[in-house]
Amino acid sequence: MDRPWWRRATLAAVAGAATLMMTSLCLDAGAATAAQTAAQEPLPLPTLPSPSLTLSLPPVNPPTVTLPPLEPPSVKLPTLKPPTTPSATPSTGETVPPATTPPAVRTPPRVGVSPGSGESLVSPGSAAALIAADPGADLYPQPPVDAADTPQARRVAALTDVQHRIQYLHNVLARTRDDLTRVRREPDPVLQLLTALTAGGDPDPAPPFAVADSAEVVDTPTGRAVALSGAIASGQSELARREREEAALRQEIERRVRAVPAVAAPARGTATAGVGKLGRPLRGRLTSRFGTRLDPYFHVWQLHPGVDLAAPVGTPIVAAADGRVTRAGWYGGYGNYTCLDHGRTDGQRLSTCYGHQSRLLVSAGQRVRAGQVIGLVGSTGASTGPHLHFEVRLGGRAVDPLPWL
Repeated sequence: MDRPWWRRATLAAVAGAATLMMTSLCLDAGAATAAQTAAQEPLPLPTLPSPSLTLSLPPVNPPTVTLPPLEPPSVKLPTLKPPTTPSATPSTGETVPPATTPPAVRTPPRVGVSPGSGESLVSPGSAAALIAADPGADLYPQPPVDAADTPQARRVAALTDVQHRIQYLHNVLARTRDDLTRVRREPDPVLQLLTALTAGGDPDPAPPFAVADSAEVVDTPTGRAVALSGAIASGQSELARREREEAALRQEIERRVRAVPAVAAPARGTATAGVGKLGRPLRGRLTSRFGTRLDPYFHVWQLHPGVDLAAPVGTPIVAAADGRVTRAGWYGGYGNYTCLDHGRTDGQRLSTCYGHQSRLLVSAGQRVRAGQVIGLVGSTGASTGPHLHFEVRLGGRAVDPLPWL
């Protein structure tokens, strides 16, 4: 049965629209699939042909540069010429040659001393440094000595060696005590406790415990104090032993002196006073004995090789025996110093010496008699006041003068 035309047209339109919609859906699905595939698999790029042009460049070689060898520059220093002393007179146009040697400095001579003689005096300010470098150093000049070729001479030489060792020990102990005092001031609780425990007893006690040469000792105030205390104890022990040795030697020397009948003198006769072998050089008060002492001038320990007799300046000094003057002049710390040779006694050369004089009244080579005035009391050299320093020497070595007077 035939449909009407308008129905056929409607159906055809509906069918066409449906076909278009299906076609669109298919196209969209295909495009999405294609896009996804394209995202997953990259498209291959076409291979470009490599250029056929080949460039051939010549090799480049660095230029060769030859440098000259380096040599140290030669610098010529100018020659220094001594300055010329300008003349006090006006210049006359003449060329004055420079002086080749500086002019000598003239110093005023000391009383009774020829210029340029003797030895210089050690300054008190440098004494401590000299003793710190060598605790056994002598700050007073030492005269030459004879060979010790007799038993008595060997005893005197041994006495001199022991006394210098005692001087050394005294100076070392004084310095060590100063070091210990400084260390004890450092803040250290252990050290303060040890100091408090030992206070009021021996000023130089031995350490309460021994840790010398131990790894436990560290560089602390306590460790240093223990080491210094041990050194002081050791030094005091040797000092006591040396002082006993000195006393025994002095006793043996003095016993031999008493056995000598008389003093042989190069001049006429022999001067004696009482039971002694020598006369007193003056009547004065004994203020310092023979032996090692803390020197009042240098403030360090030194051997005092004589005795000091106090007397006013200008007091006459007389020869202790007949003899010949071997030294008369300035002699370092002794000031104006005179030595007399009295010949030999018990196989040794006997001499007496007189220091710190204000004036010398004899000269070297002169012969004198016992009791003759040879100088005047003064305070020259390393002296703290007017007095006579009197020495007795055997073979050039000092012995105690008192057994001889």
